[in-house]
Amino acid sequence: MNLAYNHQLTPDFGKAKDMERFISGNYWEKDIWNLNDSFWNDYSAGQKRFTTRRITFFEYPQLLRLEIKYYLATRLSKKTISPSSLWSDYQFMLKYFIHFLQEAYPQVNSFSEIMIEEMLPAWLDYIALSGRKSSRQGYRAQIYQLYLFFSDFYDTRDEYEKDIWDCRKIPSVDIPVHATNHLINFTFIPPAFQRLAKKYIKTRLTICALSTVRLELDAITYFLQFIADAEPKWTNLRQLTRRHIENFIQQYLNTFPSKTRRQLDKLLSTRNFLLRIQQFNYPESPLLPVPSLFFHEDIPLFGTLPPKSERIKYIPDGVMAQLKEHLEFLTPSEFIPVVIILIASGWRISDVLNLRYDNCLEYTEQGWYLKGDIRKTRTIGHRIPISEEVKVVVESVAQIAQQKSTETNNPRHLLFNRYSGSRMGMAPDPHRISEALNKLAQKFSIVDDLGNLYHFKLHAFRHTKGVELINNGMSLVHVQKWMAHMSPEMTLVYAKVLDTTLRKSWEQAVKNGLFKITASGQLKQIDISGIENEDLIEWEYIRYNLDAVRMPLGFCMKPKKQDCFTQLNPCLTCRNLCTTPDFLPQYELEIQETKMLIERGKAQGREVWVEKNQHLLERYEEIVTVLRSGQTRHLAGKQGREYVGKERENVK
Repeated sequence: MNLAYNHQLTPDFGKAKDMERFISGNYWEKDIWNLNDSFWNDYSAGQKRFTTRRITFFEYPQLLRLEIKYYLATRLSKKTISPSSLWSDYQFMLKYFIHFLQEAYPQVNSFSEIMIEEMLPAWLDYIALSGRKSSRQGYRAQIYQLYLFFSDFYDTRDEYEKDIWDCRKIPSVDIPVHATNHLINFTFIPPAFQRLAKKYIKTRLTICALSTVRLELDAITYFLQFIADAEPKWTNLRQLTRRHIENFIQQYLNTFPSKTRRQLDKLLSTRNFLLRIQQFNYPESPLLPVPSLFFHEDIPLFGTLPPKSERIKYIPDGVMAQLKEHLEFLTPSEFIPVVIILIASGWRISDVLNLRYDNCLEYTEQGWYLKGDIRKTRTIGHRIPISEEVKVVVESVAQIAQQKSTETNNPRHLLFNRYSGSRMGMAPDPHRISEALNKLAQKFSIVDDLGNLYHFKLHAFRHTKGVELINNGMSLVHVQKWMAHMSPEMTLVYAKVLDTTLRKSWEQAVKNGLFKITASGQLKQIDISGIENEDLIEWEYIRYNLDAVRMPLGFCMKPKKQDCFTQLNPCLTCRNLCTTPDFLPQYELEIQETKMLIERGKAQGREVWVEKNQHLLERYEEIVTVLRSGQTRHLAGKQGREYVGKERENVK
């Protein structure tokens, strides 16, 4: 029997009746689809009309003809393909595929009978021999889509019983709004271990992101394939020994010699898989303790990889300045507001693309907030303050999205959405946004500090925002809340980056030499290497609990909690200060500048400084109230400044 023929899953004739009912009495029932017929007007809006092009189904076997019509009609009805793509992408491919089946697999009468993994190599060879210049990958993808569509259509079992799971049908799985791959494929797992793998992955799907689970499945698949080859009679892992693990690691490292972070993570996933199934008391788990089988030290370089703080990639200030200068030229322009929100929020790209146009903005007495859900930490309705400029951008995009959206093309009310094509109802592909940014960098020569062309990665915007918040003086607690980190340790990464960037910036500033004035008035150059022994103030290392305020005759280094009656304009509290309405403009200017200082202090989380300036503001406003009434303010009074009564007579 030909291996490409699936004799276990036969066509369901009840399903065939469903397909017949769908196309019966409709245009789809015809065996000739003329793309110039008026029927296609609704499907060709804004597209070029055809004159003589038509699609025929005469040569297709009966059930395959029904299946292909049903598949195309379903996608056309949902507008995930257009008549133009129907002609350019499917017409010739389907004809070639039917000819291929008739020549190589005449016993196949339905897509449900195809063993796709065995058939694909023969199909691609057939395409190559036919002389078609189109991409072999495109021919492979289209046939694979058809196969998956009908595998799911005919297979009515519970999703967990299938060999390919569609995660859209599993309620507990959190799928990113931009994801196109919703499948988990167990067909590469050796049959003896499929039940074990499915049970484990089912548990992991409830607590991990889909991308993480898929990475773990790749690792498990490679390991179980190795075990099946080494021990073909095994149906479980109970007899697993240290020798098996040593041989597996050796083969793995020979196959993947580069030892990338991704490959090392797969080794770690394999070890965790064995640890967890033993912890969960799976009957298939090893009898020997996993730590005695798979050592932590078996993972190469795991203990010597660069610390996370050194792997943080943030965008340098110079690069950010160049990006903002040329951002208006980013194409397609619909990506511009995505980048603006990435810069302003510091959110992950998946969370930005998950924003909803009907609830992403919220106003309070404090101002405007961006509001959305943080998927990784499962934080619902997370809010961060945004400026009026960013609010205007988000608001304009939301208005456009609301106007263009229907329950069909945007059922989730996404702020950034595809309204037609195969991605209809989904967010843009993050990879396309990265590509657009890097094309912009090439076009306008956006370079780093060394003059090298900068390569943008979307997650770097998040790291950049974290470092920016720390640099601006925001407390770690507030940064943790802003970034929706689960633990303070995650936020401390940015604080460590701050230490590094501060030191580098300072050294860059003094690379041409640092000087101080000696007691005799001479300039003396200071050696940076011996800076700790010099009598010099290093401002980046001023203790956190010091005020460090510049005074007319020096610097005040008092503790923040210590009150000082002379630090902030002592004249305001002095009974000898006499001021008249002539000074009103100066006081109004002081009030304006003090309010600006208060707002800046609030933004930087400097509570003590805000409190002190608030007291100063109250004193200014108290004096202004008196001056605006036309009176003079002098606590000592007229008698304290002038001769009065008999004293005045004596002066005369």
